[in-house]
Amino acid sequence: MLNHEVKERIESGIDNAECLVSEFSGGTDYYSVVVISDVFEGLASLKRHRIIMDLFKEEMDTGEVHALTIKALTRKQWNEQRSN
Repeated sequence: MLNHEVKERIESGIDNAECLVSEFSGGTDYYSVVVISDVFEGLASLKRHRIIMDLFKEEMDTGEVHALTIKALTRKQWNEQRSN
């Protein structure tokens, strides 16, 4: 799976999401994502991560995606982090 495919999967699977993707392994199986969406408002971190991980269940099961590091934020949280 390529960076742009990860980005497209997340942005099409989560309402009004913006996604930033980085590869860690130099290959195409270990990604770090920052996902910004107000869908996460009021949700615990674990629930936010589950929403994202569920989008890649098949790829995780087959090993096409080996690992996914996730940072899931609301737009307010994203803006606060960027201003600090």
